[in-house]
Amino acid sequence: MMPLIIYSLLCAAMFYLGSRAVVTSFLWSRYPKKLARFMDCAACTGFWWGLFWSVVVPFDILGLAAGWMTSGVIGLCMLVLTPIAAGLMQVALDHLGSVQVEP
Repeated sequence: MMPLIIYSLLCAAMFYLGSRAVVTSFLWSRYPKKLARFMDCAACTGFWWGLFWSVVVPFDILGLAAGWMTSGVIGLCMLVLTPIAAGLMQVALDHLGSVQVEP
């Protein structure tokens, strides 16, 4: 269970950095329209980031050896878990507030 939590947090962080974070706004503000729509989909990017992280940081989950089958399972799990983790992260960031005063 712990590897799925780690993967979902990694994927949510990558989704946020690639689509919402102020620190990377110089990058995502220049996306072409099709790429911007794709990067705004937490489930879509979560699947691909899940595949990526399953290769970079392989864990033995479900008793499967690291390989294409494990990567596929992790990708599908991240399809569901990334939007949930990203939503929780967004709520947390909204509750933190901002130092900028809105007019």
